[in-house]
Amino acid sequence: MIESKSLLKENTALVTGGARGIGLAVGKAFAECGAKVILTDIDKKQLVTASKEVSNSVTFELDVTSEKQTENLFKVLSKKGFAPDIVVVNAGILHLSEATKMSKKKFEQVNSVNLTGSFLTAKVAAANIRDGGRIIFTSSLFGVRGGAQNAAYSASKFGVIGLMQSMAAELAHKGIRVNAVAPGQIQTDMIDDLVEKRKKMGLPDPRDALLTRIPYGRLGDPMELAGTYVFLASDLSRYVTGQTIIVDGGWQVG
Repeated sequence: MIESKSLLKENTALVTGGARGIGLAVGKAFAECGAKVILTDIDKKQLVTASKEVSNSVTFELDVTSEKQTENLFKVLSKKGFAPDIVVVNAGILHLSEATKMSKKKFEQVNSVNLTGSFLTAKVAAANIRDGGRIIFTSSLFGVRGGAQNAAYSASKFGVIGLMQSMAAELAHKGIRVNAVAPGQIQTDMIDDLVEKRKKMGLPDPRDALLTRIPYGRLGDPMELAGTYVFLASDLSRYVTGQTIIVDGGWQVG
């Protein structure tokens, strides 16, 4: 029998975008499984709140689009004895717009965080993580299929999967496993922000339409998603690399 509280014992895990939503849920789950957790985020105020919710954790402010900040963070962690065994590349932003109406600036902004930021985090992590380490990317359901008004987000998340597969092939000889999780519609602050924006524009709540597409009939809870990250971070998946696991409540088969 596997004791979940010791699944990640003696492991240190770094989670980008860890102050809220999926990143925060993953941090909580890792801590519950025995890991020491490093939460990073660009939102310093939100990090303070997050640190109170995740036991055995430390926090660092980080802009994932800055290679210098990312490199400096790993240097600091190494000096403090916090070098991670597990890195969750999770930071991301969303901007909904039809491709033909989206500005070049907005398209580049989304990809700068979601794709370039993922590349920089994973690149620096790969140079610092020990042999046998694990890198887990957060992609999206819209990283395996496109969708209206999701041009920038889908492009970035498709790119994340390609990046993950390439790095999985490159790092396998070191025993470093590289995988991705592709969440469907999860009830996070990102969804709440979207609802508020649409409300101000006089548009309907998008969740009503989303629920008709999900066989489960509801949005997922971030903690329901976190177990997939635990699986990929633990020895339960020690022969799994280069894979994308979709967690969508049945969206694709509904």
